[in-house]
Amino acid sequence: TLRPSPLLRRCMVDALLPADCSDEHRRLAVRLSGELGQAHLFEAWPPAGQRDADKTQLLAQLATLEANYPGGLAAYIGSARALLGQAVRGENALEGWTPSVPDDGVDLQPGSPEFAAFEERGLAEAAHLAFAVPAGGLGERLRFSGGK
Repeated sequence: TLRPSPLLRRCMVDALLPADCSDEHRRLAVRLSGELGQAHLFEAWPPAGQRDADKTQLLAQLATLEANYPGGLAAYIGSARALLGQAVRGENALEGWTPSVPDDGVDLQPGSPEFAAFEERGLAEAAHLAFAVPAGGLGERLRFSGGK
């Protein structure tokens, strides 16, 4: 497989980015498409000038992840690849791990003022949550043994 040179890759990414794209976002997009092996993120992007707000929003989210995830996007991608590799090999990623209650945890008693304060704060954040509810079953009835 032929791979574009770093200069060609930078030109290819530049042709997709909004004209007002920050230097930070531009460098991140080039890094993602090259050394981090995430060029697929940009393959379906229309040329610059089209859907620029969506592109800027994604790049801002990626920049936030880069700044806040320990080790940045490289560590995040490396961890994801390692975990996916373990799943493919049928390995348990939590093998040997023992759950424990943190020393600085809080034991809330329903009805207490402290419980009410935490509940109020949680409800305020609930609008920003997403839930995934996996369905049970092994799929024998559908004759499907793959992941669900």
